[in-house]
Amino acid sequence: MDMLAGQWQHICQNYSSDDLVHAFQFIQDNALILVEEFYKNMRLEKESAEFFSDDLIQQRLRNTLHQWLLESFSVGINKHYLQAVQKQHTVGHVHARVGIPSWLIMRGVREIERKIFELLEEDEQLLTLTTCSYLVQVMSFATEIMCRSYEAKTAKNQEIKHSYRLFSAMQDVAVQKDKQRSCLLDWENELMYKVFSGQETLRHPLLSKSEFGLWFIHKASYAFTGSDQVQLIIERIHQVDTLNQIILECQDKTKKLNLIQQIRELNREIQYLIDQLFQVAEYIESGNDYLTQLLNRRYLNTIISREITYSRQNQTPLALLALDADFFKTINDKFGHAAGDLALKFIADGLQKYSQGSDYAFRVGGEEFLLLLVDTDQRRAMNIAENICKFIEEGIITTAQGMQFKFTVSIGCVIYDGHPDYQKFLDTADTALYAAKNTGRNRVYLAKNDPDTRVLNTPSLT
Repeated sequence: MDMLAGQWQHICQNYSSDDLVHAFQFIQDNALILVEEFYKNMRLEKESAEFFSDDLIQQRLRNTLHQWLLESFSVGINKHYLQAVQKQHTVGHVHARVGIPSWLIMRGVREIERKIFELLEEDEQLLTLTTCSYLVQVMSFATEIMCRSYEAKTAKNQEIKHSYRLFSAMQDVAVQKDKQRSCLLDWENELMYKVFSGQETLRHPLLSKSEFGLWFIHKASYAFTGSDQVQLIIERIHQVDTLNQIILECQDKTKKLNLIQQIRELNREIQYLIDQLFQVAEYIESGNDYLTQLLNRRYLNTIISREITYSRQNQTPLALLALDADFFKTINDKFGHAAGDLALKFIADGLQKYSQGSDYAFRVGGEEFLLLLVDTDQRRAMNIAENICKFIEEGIITTAQGMQFKFTVSIGCVIYDGHPDYQKFLDTADTALYAAKNTGRNRVYLAKNDPDTRVLNTPSLT
């Protein structure tokens, strides 16, 4: 960073103080125009519009871009070169985290530069050629730093994603293979029972929304990315969904029997393809926490980023719970660290008990946990949070020495609001968690879509 800071300083030293001041004043006077022009043009293209479609996001990004312009062109005056480089570095990381392609970054800079010269042509007091040169130099160099950071972060992300695919392909394979086979069969048997029981009004979930379907779409399909079987299984799931919907609306018994047989044949094919996938899986470096066997932080960003992308593209709900054991230090001090480990395992038991195969449970450090709930709205998220809170509160931990103790957890809950940066999602959950802590512990806080939070007024948790 010191080298880049020196280069930025060298650029500024090639221009007079008047040039630097005039350039900053020009940007300051026209920053809002540049920002509006940027987003107007970016929304015209399909590839870029998807990143700026949400009004809330647009407002946040407008403010961010406005601040970026002012800060970038004030550097030559305030001489804060290292801070400026760090800022561009951070922006590049955010772009990589969100998944904004590098060409889009360059396109955005081009739109701003085009508008700058358009405004200069309309200015009665034309800036000098050297001042114009300085404007272009700063824009280009700031973008260069962003791209350096972007490429480094992207390369690291791709490495982690590849590692995660391999890891997840074998995570609890034996358990998941049998469990998901059972879930698929249970779904089929339940449908058959409803059909043959003679119920006038049939209601049955889509296979894609069943525990098996959610597990495959959100975990298995990603774990086995590139395998021919993945797309075939997804196609068969959608075919089953179509037949399932027809059955629910059909009144002809003979036709129902025929449709049931088609579903059974498709499910047998799905089972066969699943078996093929598991046969090619191999063990790799573990991404599990050694104590609780939950996921650790290794693949946290990869998983959340992928689920946010899925949620945005498919308009499905997504929720995140942040959990922390209350007064955990007291447990360790009073009963010993072995007792603390038992408490942590008990929290993990609660997370696994009230989640399903498609969800992701993490131990992110010490007594802190995260539960990512896919295809989950506020109602389900809050219900799970309440159940976990109650489960922990009512549990009794017995140490190896026969001592018993109880403890509680605080939980922050956030429903995904459409922002593409997963760090915002994590930060909001963390804020809600600390709000729960600060208002008495042993409770659930639901984060709003703004920085404020509100308490869930549940008597059993107060």
